[in-house]
Amino acid sequence: MRRSTIVVPSFVALSVGAMGMAACGGSDDETVSSTVTPVIATLPTVQLPESFPDDVPMPAGIELDEANELTGGQATIFDITGWNAGDPVPLGEAYLAELRDLGYEITSRVDSTENILFTVEGPEWFVSAGFYPDAMRERGTAIGLTVGPVDSTNA
Repeated sequence: MRRSTIVVPSFVALSVGAMGMAACGGSDDETVSSTVTPVIATLPTVQLPESFPDDVPMPAGIELDEANELTGGQATIFDITGWNAGDPVPLGEAYLAELRDLGYEITSRVDSTENILFTVEGPEWFVSAGFYPDAMRERGTAIGLTVGPVDSTNA
C-alpha cells in the first residue's frame, strides 16, 4: 500500500498559547518566543480492491476516499467514494459519456442544476453513480459509485 505524507504545522496551538499568555496579564514589555515544530502524519493512500473489474473505468481525476468490496450471497459489490475539484454536472456528464462509449446503456437518470445521478448497465457490470457538491470540503465534487455484476440486480 502506498503512503502519502502530510505536514501539519503546530503553530496554531502555539499562537493561541502566546495570545493567552499576553491576555492573562503581564506587562507590555514581556515577549513570548516559541519555536514552530512541524507534525508529520503518514496516511495510507486508498486503492481499488484487486478484484475490481478492469473493464469499468473510474471517473477522470477522482481522488479516492474509500474503496470497499462487499460480498453477500453470490454477488460482490464495490462501493467507491471519492472527490474531484471540478463541478458535479460536467464531471458526471463526462463519466456518463465515457461509459456510453464503452457500450453501457442508461437504465435510470436524475439531474438537477447541482448534481447528476445515473445507473448504467454493460454486458457484465452495472454502475450506479452520483456526483454532488461536496458539503464536507465545501468545494469540488463528492463522487459515489456502486459497481456490481448485472445479474445481481435481478436477484
